Amino acid sequence: MGQKSNILTLRKSQVQPNLFSENSKKFIGGFTFLNFLDKLFVNKNILLTNKELNFEGNKMFLNLSLFFRSSKILNYRRRGFNSIKQENSFYFKNIKSLFNNHFYLFDTTTVNVSFKNLNKHLDKKNLIFLYKKFKRFVGVIFSRRFNLFIDFLKITDLFVQQKITSKPYLFLLGQIFKVLPKRKHNRFLVFLKLLFQIIIKNKLLSNSNNLEGIKFIVKGKLKGKTRSSSSCIQVGSVPVQSIAKNIEFSKLHVYTLYGSFGFKLWIHRK
Repeated sequence: MGQKSNILTLRKSQVQPNLFSENSKKFIGGFTFLNFLDKLFVNKNILLTNKELNFEGNKMFLNLSLFFRSSKILNYRRRGFNSIKQENSFYFKNIKSLFNNHFYLFDTTTVNVSFKNLNKHLDKKNLIFLYKKFKRFVGVIFSRRFNLFIDFLKITDLFVQQKITSKPYLFLLGQIFKVLPKRKHNRFLVFLKLLFQIIIKNKLLSNSNNLEGIKFIVKGKLKGKTRSSSSCIQVGSVPVQSIAKNIEFSKLHVYTLYGSFGFKLWIHRK
């Protein structure tokens, strides 16, 4: 009956255009430019959740969504306002140098750059609610990583509000799992199941929460076993084989001392 179709590409979901250009040189130059931006912000402890680079005639439009991690905010508070000013000048110089290195490929005369600070969209009430629910896992999963725990609460709030996609959220889950010893793998799965139940069943952020189901699969040498196994956590309904439903899928490889693990995440929204 022919080749199997990719269901994820056939779904009725609005996808923002990225690297939209018929010129192959512009596409390659824009792709390498976005990869350099990823490395630039990751080294400075800033999470680049969304990046869009599009071309229209002789103009280039760059839209970036940034999430400042807790350690970065604490550094700003200790060093004062001058540190923020210095950081902004640093980013401007680095981005300007990147533009100069790739400008001959872009063939554009004007560049429009816009930044979106996701930290302004956080809800304090929801953060307090999440902290009370998950503070018992601080000494178990987030041992000596309290800043990562705070980042997890903030990213969860933004994820439910649809301010970020599932890809950066899965990346943060991989950062949590990356350094865990084998005896804590089971507790990590319990932690995820409780997280999904609170998001779906308790209807966190009832005004903007349109999540119907979450499905998570991890594959690898769980609990330090010699053979790889898989574990699935599903809360709510996730009709993967339905084209008309709004399903968001992302996957990630997490490299640990026990080998590589595969993370897969399905998100079902209304």
